[in-house]
Amino acid sequence: MDAAATHAFAIPPVSVHRPTTAREDSITLAAGAWLLTGTYVDGWAHNNLRDLETFFTPWHAVLYSGFAACAVWIAALTWRRHAPGTRWTDAVPAGYGAAAAGVVLFLASGAGDFAWHSVFGIEQNISALFSPSHLGLATGGFLILGAPFSAAWHTPARPWPRLLPVVASAVLAGMVAAFILQEFAVFARHGLIQTYTTVAGTQPTVTVPTSSSIMVSLASFLVSTVALFVPVLLLSLRWRLHPAVPAAMALVPSVALQVMVALRDAWLVPVALVGSILVGVVWAVVRPTPGRPARLMAAAGLTPVVFWAPYFAGVALHDGALSFSPEVWSGTLVWTGLGMLALAALTLKVRTAAATTQDAGAR
Repeated sequence: MDAAATHAFAIPPVSVHRPTTAREDSITLAAGAWLLTGTYVDGWAHNNLRDLETFFTPWHAVLYSGFAACAVWIAALTWRRHAPGTRWTDAVPAGYGAAAAGVVLFLASGAGDFAWHSVFGIEQNISALFSPSHLGLATGGFLILGAPFSAAWHTPARPWPRLLPVVASAVLAGMVAAFILQEFAVFARHGLIQTYTTVAGTQPTVTVPTSSSIMVSLASFLVSTVALFVPVLLLSLRWRLHPAVPAAMALVPSVALQVMVALRDAWLVPVALVGSILVGVVWAVVRPTPGRPARLMAAAGLTPVVFWAPYFAGVALHDGALSFSPEVWSGTLVWTGLGMLALAALTLKVRTAAATTQDAGAR
């Protein structure tokens, strides 16, 4: 396992796969944004509409036409790079191999989704997230949208204008992960940390949570932390990020999730904005770079703490009280910070091992 992980973080040698240009990556992202829009629109339908009885819906049309655009474009990139007498696999652009596999997986899962709906009907709410065909679609979309990031990982020495598609790729791929994990998405609802009692004729009141609800909430915060901030961590392993980048990467998925649930808790949008600004402040003050592991780990550990703290404050202001005691909500902040700190330390260790292995091979 150590050898496999080390290989994953190593910069591979020059291969026969030709790299993409900034324009080509931008077109990939435009098609990917189309696909992602269809994904979130379909998610909106599953969350807000009842009696969905057919596979042939307007939101499925957006989703699958976006996929068609991605598939045709990746095929075109491969076609343009293919030389007579060579293998077609060698013509796939550098870093786009996983995206090509994602196209195949998405196509197979789309056919499976049609069959699934024909037999079992249209899923709603949490059931839609456990459908094997939907999981296959999400995985395929993740691989497609991550192509520009994967391509840049192979050639890290790029100027900032060339990195804009890379950042966008990480954001879009992260939004796929946030979508399929939406039941754990803290910014999709605030009921994950509040417990209410209801008496006929009165407004619901905040009450003390059970131990099981506290554990579910902690799991939700940990999953949301990984979905939002692991893409930031991976980018920061290769490049020094402007503070606006991690701030935007925290804000955009959070707002998108709230829009997908028809802004049922619209007041969480300014809360997410405050948290993302604090994330930018952390990165501006700590100034992490790939060559400074201590600063990178400090930024990774502090980022979820400053992002989730306004969430608790916003919920308390909105409801007038928190179900969680100070020990629970403050401990949740610490848990999320420790989780990202551990992930940062692990990835940095693997990266160091990869560099050592490459140096030894060069000698």
